[in-house]
Amino acid sequence: MNKILFLLILLFPLLMSSCKDDDPATPQQPNPNRQYYLYIDFWNPSGTDPRISFDEENSSTEIRIDFSQTFAGIATPPNFTKVIIDNVRIIDNNFVNYKIDNITAYEFREDIGDWKIDVEFTMNYEPVGDLNVVLVLDASASLDEDFLKIKEFASDFVTRIFEDNPTAQIGIVDFSDQINSLPLTNNINELNEYIDGIEQGQFTTLYEAMKQGIDMLKASQADGKAILTFTDGTDNNSDPQYTPDYLYNALVVDTGSILINSFTIGLEGNGGTDKVVLQKLAANGGAASFPESISQLESIFEKFSESISNVYNLTYLRNQQVIPEEDPAKLRFVFKASPK
Repeated sequence: MNKILFLLILLFPLLMSSCKDDDPATPQQPNPNRQYYLYIDFWNPSGTDPRISFDEENSSTEIRIDFSQTFAGIATPPNFTKVIIDNVRIIDNNFVNYKIDNITAYEFREDIGDWKIDVEFTMNYEPVGDLNVVLVLDASASLDEDFLKIKEFASDFVTRIFEDNPTAQIGIVDFSDQINSLPLTNNINELNEYIDGIEQGQFTTLYEAMKQGIDMLKASQADGKAILTFTDGTDNNSDPQYTPDYLYNALVVDTGSILINSFTIGLEGNGGTDKVVLQKLAANGGAASFPESISQLESIFEKFSESISNVYNLTYLRNQQVIPEEDPAKLRFVFKASPK
């Protein structure tokens, strides 16, 4: 009897897990079919001022977007409304980027108490062609002889961005004791020559360098903006006004219409990275990674180049029906996607 009881105790969790709802439309379940879910509240109080907000709790974590933001739309002739959600990516926990194959729209109907597929109101998607990217690159002494590899990875990053998005523009900010920069350009030879000429210095002026990269992107008019920051240490040379909170606010509080997607990489090297800071600064749908070796770092640069270059704008089209903010329409969008 004791042996039987012991076996039942061991099997109980397995039995329970096998009884879970395997409905593919449930976002909390595994996604063998690579389906990802975005839940949205939609309201349109006057019929011509549509707005949407996101339900982050129920949406798939792989959909990288600024969930705190509310998007406002416009009325379009003859009787439609349009809301554009910019800079959307699908990135899984292994930093694999996905391309969108199709999106199916659903609306929750109170009369039937269930989700109903919506063929009249649609979510369209298109890759962002007008993309600006800034690479913020640590050139401090703690990298030692690994810095030659870092420059190689940076050049490969530039090449891959242009392969995926030939119309992109890329700028570079490198930092150590001093901060140097190359403005946004689509001249790959100029970028590679600049990277090849970067020299190492003693200290780490990380925060000021990030601020220069953010300013470079804010001054641009691109439809998509991303910043990738690489470091193997912590800031020890910036002016005191430049803090993680200062940088975070510069990223998330933007008077412009296009927010900057911020990606960060912290190499576990001699300097000792501040993971909490770099995770915080991976804002607006970006991601943070902490490779432990040069070989892992090469893979992360490659994956982040794909994540940054493969970005979408979504457009939700609907009629001008009046929907009050206190009773918004509940929408669900099922993304069918495949690894890039």
